[in-house]
Amino acid sequence: MGLGRLGFWMLPRISAVIAVTACLLCTPGFAHHGLARFDTTHIVTMKGTITRFDWINPHAYVYADITDANGKTASWMLECGSLGMLSRFGWTPDVVKKGDKVTVYGFVAKDGSAYMALQRIDLPNGKSLPGEP
Repeated sequence: MGLGRLGFWMLPRISAVIAVTACLLCTPGFAHHGLARFDTTHIVTMKGTITRFDWINPHAYVYADITDANGKTASWMLECGSLGMLSRFGWTPDVVKKGDKVTVYGFVAKDGSAYMALQRIDLPNGKSLPGEP
């Protein structure tokens, strides 16, 4: 069965459409937000109590109740690096436990929400671990 005169000219177009579609569908997997959402001009130090730890890809998350200077407590989400990076620096799925009293250092969200890019965490056992490279 031949392609015919019209079919021969359609092959490059169909191939192009398939290639563009594949690129568009794959792009979100390679996207990364970096630190654009955070105020990276200074590191903020806070003390709090761990409420949850999610050892998940693409980033692990530590959740902590943190009391500000005015005595108001808020539940903070602390974004860490990738699991591979954290593992290389001594993190494990059980390194942070609910109820642990910690000191955290990081960049807070520009929008004022209770969200931080964790740069370092001091654990109750005296160990200090980096949160991001």
